[in-house]
Amino acid sequence: MNRKNLLSLISILTLTLPIKAYAAAGEAQLLAFSGSVEVRTTREGQWAPASDKAEIPEGGAVRTGADGGAVVLMPNKTKVWLKESSNLEVEQRQTLSSRLALLMGRMKVRVPHLLRKEKFEVRTPAAVCAVRGTEFTVETAETGAMNINVLYGEVKLTFVIPPDKGDSTIFIAQGRNVSLEEKGKPGKIAMMTPEQEKSSLESWNPGLSPAERQRDLKAKENDRAQIREFAKATNGTENSVRNFLNNVKEADIETGRTLKDIHGNVVRVSQLLMRPRADEVQFVNLVKRPSYNAINNNSVNGGFNYNGGSVDNRLDYMQMTMNFNRDLPQSIEQWPEFFNSNSVKPDWASFVAANRTKASEIFFTASLLRYDAVKDDLVNNSTVIGLALNAVNGGDRDVLVAGVIKDENGGLRAVEGLDRISKLQVADDGSTNGTLKYVADNTPVNGLSHVHWAMRLDSDAIDAMDDGIVNGSARYGTTINDGFKTNYDKKGEPDMFNYSAQAYLVGNCAGQGTCTTTNDVFWLANESYVINNEGSLRSVDSLVNSSQDPFSIFKNVAGESVVYVKQSVGGWGDNVTTGVKTWISNSAVKADISNTDYFTHGYGNNIDVVIIPDLVMAAVQKMLPAISKLSN
Repeated sequence: MNRKNLLSLISILTLTLPIKAYAAAGEAQLLAFSGSVEVRTTREGQWAPASDKAEIPEGGAVRTGADGGAVVLMPNKTKVWLKESSNLEVEQRQTLSSRLALLMGRMKVRVPHLLRKEKFEVRTPAAVCAVRGTEFTVETAETGAMNINVLYGEVKLTFVIPPDKGDSTIFIAQGRNVSLEEKGKPGKIAMMTPEQEKSSLESWNPGLSPAERQRDLKAKENDRAQIREFAKATNGTENSVRNFLNNVKEADIETGRTLKDIHGNVVRVSQLLMRPRADEVQFVNLVKRPSYNAINNNSVNGGFNYNGGSVDNRLDYMQMTMNFNRDLPQSIEQWPEFFNSNSVKPDWASFVAANRTKASEIFFTASLLRYDAVKDDLVNNSTVIGLALNAVNGGDRDVLVAGVIKDENGGLRAVEGLDRISKLQVADDGSTNGTLKYVADNTPVNGLSHVHWAMRLDSDAIDAMDDGIVNGSARYGTTINDGFKTNYDKKGEPDMFNYSAQAYLVGNCAGQGTCTTTNDVFWLANESYVINNEGSLRSVDSLVNSSQDPFSIFKNVAGESVVYVKQSVGGWGDNVTTGVKTWISNSAVKADISNTDYFTHGYGNNIDVVIIPDLVMAAVQKMLPAISKLSN
């Protein structure tokens, strides 16, 4: 990606999102109410009956009577629901800092994804709750007794009066409850009971009948049951990310969302933009599932066979790392102007997708790129793995590395091996079968026998693949530009899905004339979906014809990419020309994609990544002033 491409990306983001969407926020507003509800516009002001769309500035408050209920919308799109006999004050309302005070009563809060330095807090007589991308309920009395149920995300609770025993600050993960009998007493953390879940999940909109409040509760209860198991089995997102690769540090921007994937599995997506080093930028997309189930051919006709079975506590991962010839500015707001400089060049980059459900074994695919001064761009041809750029090694075609990395006896752990691959610390070992070795430090004890590199069977492309670390071999493959069909593609219209596959030659057997078995070819198959938060497939019309603002649309949109590495039914064959001529149509190509996986991975034989646009939205918000100035 050269400087022009970086600027093009910035320009596209600027044009895609109307600048008016980022206009300065106004005051909190009373969206709806029923029964007895009063509003006060200043701290010392008089209470008056509520009116439709009444504004509640800093220092203002809302209180509900014994038959009252209300909904308040904050400027950052946070929604607050108040039950009867509740008193809520807007203590602070600034651009990057909001604090509400619940003096008594019950409230539900749904906080959207905040900016990096933005704070949102809820104060009660006993504690202060700091939140990020969270939905939770709070019940409190003037004496300090308190009850909190966290439905999604996490709440950081700091006691006003630290307890004699226990921590002064605790973290409440989703699916958990904290009860406090009075000020100064330690809070009790436990899993939410079914009764607590029901009361928190039901609709809190004012004026609804009991039947209307229960309408969507059953579906939500099913979601909560899965999330409850998820909460038991997984640690915090930050630790999961930091344990995946060694070079992760504090994020510049961090976002997340809980939703369902195309298979109906509950998914927690966490995204981070960070700088592992002063001259590097890294994007991380971590996907956690309490359980994973995918049917054969998946949920839309034409998909690829999934052979992994049901998997618990699954982790899927996508990471992009790019290293530059200069240190990046400390402030992200300065990045647009920084990348506008002609002197900024990318030195190398890597794109890694992985399934690391078991810590000692990682199934992955990776594209590795180095800067080519002649092309003034990043390339991932055979020079990336230390081979000369010539016809024998496939010419100027892309290389893909893939496989299953395993912990070595007395050597590197799997996560350390993936870390090295992501930093381009691997090279061809000199054989003709695509074997890789580590460089810069040491050769693996058990080798890279389950890691291979391969070149794509298409013009101007090389990809490599790998299936693990066992006996010191890693495979690569070369491609031949012979004019025959070497890819499969199927798109759904108007539904937004796409199935595609690309043929790869494992190692440089084509150049050496040694392609004789079906194992010489594998297919990198991909399913791509555009879904909503309920896991339903989106259509083009549902997006382009929407009257909602971009942020509202994107908060209910996600992409899902499911990657498989499949065997070839016929392979390359003894005769190169005869072998390829059989692939003359989309159906012929599809018929050669075996249901059998090329690599064996016992924890789900695919990589299934759900990607949300939230981090991009947050980054654009943060950089908007500089982007606007640059575009002008």
